[in-house]
Amino acid sequence: MIESIRDGDKYFMWCIISHVKDRNLLLERLMTAQSELRRRFLEVASPTMQAEFAEVGGTTVHQMEVVRRLLLGDGMSMREVAEAQGIGLSGATQLIDRLERQGLVTRVRDVRDRRVQHVVPTDRAKDLAARFKEGMRRASAEVFTALDDNELQTYVDLTERIAATVDDNAAEHLRRATA
Repeated sequence: MIESIRDGDKYFMWCIISHVKDRNLLLERLMTAQSELRRRFLEVASPTMQAEFAEVGGTTVHQMEVVRRLLLGDGMSMREVAEAQGIGLSGATQLIDRLERQGLVTRVRDVRDRRVQHVVPTDRAKDLAARFKEGMRRASAEVFTALDDNELQTYVDLTERIAATVDDNAAEHLRRATA
């Protein structure tokens, strides 16, 4: 009886170790595939994106991410920009300074608290973001021709699920950091 329990324990441990190895291998494959997918996107989208970004003084993808976030709402305070980008206030100030010089954002004083400045996207930023989004849409259409409609639906569902989990984890991390 004891021998069979030990054999069962060994088998159980072997299953766990095997599962961990398989999962680690899958994660390695995923990282490689993500890197290749990112390279492919840049390869397909780069000529369009580089032309668009050169038009506004060489805007970077990082800067465009800030503009995208600003366009989702009614602007953000400098503190919100810093938190959203995971950088300090001085880094956010430098980032917004560059975007302001490029004519993509303006700073507006808060009417209730003059110490607070809100960063608001300009019409030029809205136009650039629309062209950028269209370029990414074209790149996505080309890159994902490898998938049929059902596979694409599965990929989108899984990506949305992971993104929601990441958002939940990021929100929890932010709550702990500011507590």
